[in-house]
Amino acid sequence: MDNTAGPVLCNSMTCTGCGACSNACPVNAVKLLPDQKDGFYRPTIDYDRCVKCMKCEKSCPVISPVLPYEESDAVYAVWNKDAEIRRNSSSGGAFSALAQAVLDEGGIVIGAAYTENLHLKHVAIDRTEDLELLRASKYVQSETGLIFREAIRHLQLGRKVLFCGTPCQVTGFKAFLGAKSYENLLLVDFICHGVPSPFFFQSYLKWLSRKYGRISNFRFRDKKRGWYDALRVAMTDVQHYMKGKDDCYWVAYNNNNNLQEVCYGCKFLGTKRNSDITISDFWSIGKRIPFGHKKEISKGVSMVMVNTPSGAKIFEQAKKHIDYQQRALEEVILGNQAILRSSLRPKNRSTFYVDLGTMEFEDFLNKYLIPDKKTQLVKIFREYMPTFIVKFIRSIQQK
Repeated sequence: MDNTAGPVLCNSMTCTGCGACSNACPVNAVKLLPDQKDGFYRPTIDYDRCVKCMKCEKSCPVISPVLPYEESDAVYAVWNKDAEIRRNSSSGGAFSALAQAVLDEGGIVIGAAYTENLHLKHVAIDRTEDLELLRASKYVQSETGLIFREAIRHLQLGRKVLFCGTPCQVTGFKAFLGAKSYENLLLVDFICHGVPSPFFFQSYLKWLSRKYGRISNFRFRDKKRGWYDALRVAMTDVQHYMKGKDDCYWVAYNNNNNLQEVCYGCKFLGTKRNSDITISDFWSIGKRIPFGHKKEISKGVSMVMVNTPSGAKIFEQAKKHIDYQQRALEEVILGNQAILRSSLRPKNRSTFYVDLGTMEFEDFLNKYLIPDKKTQLVKIFREYMPTFIVKFIRSIQQK
């Protein structure tokens, strides 16, 4: 078949899997499917159905780049007033406060949630009791499906919509919108280290299930021992705290083994963002610039960067749910270099997913996921040493 006159989308080296192309196609000729090699979502085009309108190319944030907003100096340390929400959040509960402000107005909040079999997918909620589905960090690529179209339907009905995703997903949504703009749309991104493959996450869960039984839920950041010393928790009928080699998913993430190729040269970095608000952990809080709320740090503190007037408006509305203090952008960069730099690509990334598809997971683990001596030492301290010693060691490492 001659498809040379039709659209040509990103390949596996440049595609982020944001889903803008599939959402933009008027005849549903573009679908995002898991790549057979590594499981990341990639577009496929049915050229028999394609009408060559090229809307998929025009909506791609890689092929048709979107200009970011100007750099913001409105940076805040934020922590939720609700102790339970904060405890169940990865850092300070800023996302929950922003989302609640939208729900208070009868709006829609869209973010990543576990569906059946811990499949991560972007979903829309409009009830406070469902907010827990979107709360807390989930370190795996989310399927966006046709969520951009769903967001548009709500926006056109006049409802306020908050969309939260990775920087590439948020930029993809902006590219999908094109020249259209909606005053009732709020885009929230976060400082991103990169995303692992759903294939790797599911392989890991299957391995854990053979040891513990069917995994019904998974928390990547449990603050039982505090914000700085977060643990991974797999849930069956009981909670299993991931230690030693059971924590191998975290080893791969910290070593950058399991990220998608485009993450090693991310095009959506920087202090100029495509979102109305950027959130993250405020890892460097109080390290060099005095912070008058030291007792709050162990409970988790969020960073909120307000990038646009729309972002400023929703942040103002969220203030009833939070305590906050204005901080400096330099302090954010100090503790979170991912805002400026892509993750480094390790040499063994070239074979990582090839071997994942062919090796027994235990053998795969022993080849790729045994931590180096430095990481092993840190893990020993984490598991057996008093918390104050762990915090002291980490404070030295961050200097």
